[in-house]
Amino acid sequence: MKGKLLATVLALSMLPVGGMAYAASSSSTTVAVLADASATAGTSGTATGGVLDESQAKISKEEAVEKFRKLFPELKDAEVESVDLGNPNQYPPSQEMIWTIQWRMEIENGSYGFDSAIDAINGDIVTYYNSLPREDSFYPAKVSKTEAEKIAKQFITVASPSLNTADKLQLVPVDSAYPQALFGPVQYSFAYQVQVNGIPTATSQIQVVVDGNGKITEYRGYGTRRDYPSPDTTLTAAQAADKMKKDLKLQLAYIPGADYYNNPSKSSDYRLGYIAVGGIGLIDAKTGKFLNEQGEAVESLEATGYSAISSSAKPFEPHAGGELTKDEALAVVTPLIGSDAKEVNAQVNSGSDGQKTWSVWNSNPFGEQVHATVDAATGQLLQLFSYTSGNPGAEEQPAAKPAITEEQAKAKAQDLVTKLYPNASGDLKLINRPGTVTYSPDTAYMYSFQQFYKGKPVQPSSVQINLDGDGNLKQYYVTVMPKDTLGKLDSLTAKITEEEALKRYRDAIGAELQYTTVGSNYVEGKLQEPQVKLVYSPKFGDLDNYVVLINAISGKLEQQYSLSGTPEATRELPADAKKHWASKSLQTMFEYGILKPESDGLLHPDQTVNNGDWINLLMSGFTGGQSYITPQVQRFADIPVDGQYAAGVEYLVQRGFLQASPTQKLHPEQALTRGELAVWLTRLLKYDKLSEFMTNDSDVASLKDASQIKNKGAVKIAMKLGLLTADKGKFNPNAPVTKAQISVVLLRLATLQDKVDSPIMNSHY
Repeated sequence: MKGKLLATVLALSMLPVGGMAYAASSSSTTVAVLADASATAGTSGTATGGVLDESQAKISKEEAVEKFRKLFPELKDAEVESVDLGNPNQYPPSQEMIWTIQWRMEIENGSYGFDSAIDAINGDIVTYYNSLPREDSFYPAKVSKTEAEKIAKQFITVASPSLNTADKLQLVPVDSAYPQALFGPVQYSFAYQVQVNGIPTATSQIQVVVDGNGKITEYRGYGTRRDYPSPDTTLTAAQAADKMKKDLKLQLAYIPGADYYNNPSKSSDYRLGYIAVGGIGLIDAKTGKFLNEQGEAVESLEATGYSAISSSAKPFEPHAGGELTKDEALAVVTPLIGSDAKEVNAQVNSGSDGQKTWSVWNSNPFGEQVHATVDAATGQLLQLFSYTSGNPGAEEQPAAKPAITEEQAKAKAQDLVTKLYPNASGDLKLINRPGTVTYSPDTAYMYSFQQFYKGKPVQPSSVQINLDGDGNLKQYYVTVMPKDTLGKLDSLTAKITEEEALKRYRDAIGAELQYTTVGSNYVEGKLQEPQVKLVYSPKFGDLDNYVVLINAISGKLEQQYSLSGTPEATRELPADAKKHWASKSLQTMFEYGILKPESDGLLHPDQTVNNGDWINLLMSGFTGGQSYITPQVQRFADIPVDGQYAAGVEYLVQRGFLQASPTQKLHPEQALTRGELAVWLTRLLKYDKLSEFMTNDSDVASLKDASQIKNKGAVKIAMKLGLLTADKGKFNPNAPVTKAQISVVLLRLATLQDKVDSPIMNSHY
């Protein structure tokens, strides 16, 4: 889910163009699992008045419950609290023919509640996940990834029986957005794209999670049963590609590295590149016309532009005179939500980066819910979310016609951003796109304000303002590049002209036939019914999505972003590691995304590991290469906030493995020695204090180079646990550690995870 949500965010923030933005957004639809190509629409059981008719269900409540108990043995003694047709847990309530089952289980001293869903027509499992305590499996798991995938595929045939009867449905593996970490419970996540009539369906995936013991822990079917158009087309893929090439428009922009969403702190990795802002997107394979953001057929996709902010509102002025009081924080929020300060709560928080903020919220269980964050130093509103918490017993009311026009809403949004964001008119520009297209019934208008630096947009930095039909603020959030780091972009100078970039971009454009779902958004408060369309989508060779750029310095075609945590896992082990003495360990580290090839494509296994590399390797081992740590303060004198080791240092500081000291140096470029590694291993195992009692151990004292060992207790523990060994009576504490050696040691450490009293990494990290 996380990866799909990010794809939607990227669609709105990185691609300010209707068809392109919609294509990325539409692929993130996450609802019921697909049935066969001849199935009727998922809302076919809806009776007059929009109420679901239980008599139309082909799977009874009892059969739905029994199927879950049969597939998931842990539900044998679970209590069924309720079974509802549709999904009563969302607002507005779902009108799909699915049974939503609410479960309750008592385990030891805890009570656990969760819900699951099953298609009421064909019996396909829609969603299953529970938070029950379970026996974790650690590296090396009882079940390998290959064995787990066999289990997953076999389970799909039972959990989604409609796939068995549809002879034109195929399962095609796609990249998972959930990388497996070396440290922590083993969870294999598999995602499969469903095909209909031999054509991939962009909006339909089945996701299965299997733990290291071979148990299914999560199952999600993506894509609602729809009518699928025939596979016939009126134009070829080549013709569709030519149509996109013809009207292609590019713009020079600052874009973060492809792994930005895995490590947002790496501002030094920003690129200068040409991105598509018009003329390319989805093409209806039946009509040959483009589809805009609303899913409407249009002759062309106009290039999206920007407008200067026009407002006479008083510009934002930062607070002066010390930290905001509670009343001052409330005074920032209450005028925006129309509430009396007495109805709103607030508390001050201190983040790991040292920044203090005020959290502001109301406590009304039904009706309008408000959550906001205010900078305690400047008084700047950082985010605000206001939404309606529907009464489960109330019927959905039709959306009222907006009381203000789109022009009035646009003016209101510009006034708000002027009053709420520092120097808005100088740093931001309004993205020119229809404001009436929204993704919530509570929102009538959406406006995005792009951050600019020296005349170029900075992606994906923007300020978002969403209003209801009366002009009230519903959502406000800021995702911009900090002003004090913008200067780093000055080193980027284009060497490729726009004309050259256009040629290279056009030469790379291809087209792929696929089914996609349009609709499910709101226009002027009215929900647009979802429809399946047969479309041509842009395709760029082997790149995993079509959000690409032409690097303005190198001239190369590059992915704008990648959501996969361990892309190297699908590649072949570099040649210099295949015949190395530690090849098996290197292969495992490579597959987990901990070791990555250098710029020459090799691993260099005999290369010395420095302190900074070691810290980054550790973080990758804990996170699977996917970390959302964003350092805000300098933890050590020689670790700058935007440096290549800052995220790793921040990660280990937050987890207590490093004690921050801004005035001291960490010496990241200094080689890691065996003696220092022993200390690190002891710290990771939380045996620091125990090591102090082993300083005079006779085994270590008998080593020929014992006098060179600074921490004899740490060496004793590392040797006793088999993590490090002596060679010919010597420990060699001052010898540097290589990549190959660190690989062997980390895998030895990983095997101890279920054998120590205190976990090396808590499962919720």
